[in-house]
Amino acid sequence: MRSAQGDTEHVFRLAMAKPLSVPLSVGEIIYEYNSSRNSHNRWTITYGAAPGWSVLETCRTLKAKLKKAWARDQMSDPEYSGLAGRTLSKKMGASSICTGNSVLNHYDPETLLIDYMLVLANADGPVGFCAFTVQIQYFGRGTEIAVEVEIRDVFIEPAFRDRGHSHGFCLVITQFAINAINELNDRLIDADVSLVEDTVLQVVGDVESLSGERFLVSVKSELEAWADDHWWDEMSPFQLRPGVSISSIEVDARW
Repeated sequence: MRSAQGDTEHVFRLAMAKPLSVPLSVGEIIYEYNSSRNSHNRWTITYGAAPGWSVLETCRTLKAKLKKAWARDQMSDPEYSGLAGRTLSKKMGASSICTGNSVLNHYDPETLLIDYMLVLANADGPVGFCAFTVQIQYFGRGTEIAVEVEIRDVFIEPAFRDRGHSHGFCLVITQFAINAINELNDRLIDADVSLVEDTVLQVVGDVESLSGERFLVSVKSELEAWADDHWWDEMSPFQLRPGVSISSIEVDARW
C-alpha cells in the first residue's frame, strides 16, 4: 500500500511523463506589429524560420548578420558581446521532451523541457533571434516543483537595436512560459492535485553583456505585467489555485 506522499509523487510523475504541447508551427506568425518609425514596415516574430523563408535560409542569413556584427559588438563590451551563434542550426524551431522516465525510476527528477528559437523579421527577412528554454522539474519531494525560463541567446542586427523590438521577444517568451505552466496545471487538476504553493519562477541565463542582463530583467518585468493584467483570473498560475501557484519571479544573471 502506498503512503499519502507516495500517492502524491506518483500522480506528479504521471502528470510529467508526457511532453508538453508545442504551439503553432515553424514559420507561423506568433506576434506582429508595425514599426513606430514606419507604419508600412510590418515586423513579425515566428519560430524556426521567417515568414516565407525556409529554416536553412533563415539560419544562414542570421549567421551572416551575426558574423558581420561580431567585431562591433566585441568592441562595445560590456554593453554588447559578440555571439558565436551556436544555437543557430538547420534544425532550429521548437522541440518538446520529457526526461527521467520517473514513473518507473523514483530517483531521477522528472523534467518537462521545451526549446524555442524565435525569429524577428521585417519585409526584407530575418534580422534577429532569441533562443530560450522553458523547463519544469519535479524532484519527488511532496509537491515541490521548479519552473525556469532560460535565455540562451538573443541577437538583433545593430541597425535595428534600441527600437523596442526586444519587447516582442519578451511578450512571446512570457506567453509560452504561461502556456507550459497552464498545461501542466490542467494535468494536475485532472489528477485531483489541489495546490502546489510557493513555486518560484526563475528567469536565468549565462550573460556576457549589460544588454543581456537587461533582457533577463525585461522578461521578468513582462511576466510580472502579465500577472498584474490577469489579477481577476482565478485560474492564473499567479493566483492561489489548483495546480502550480507561482509565488514569486526571480532573475539569475550568471556572469
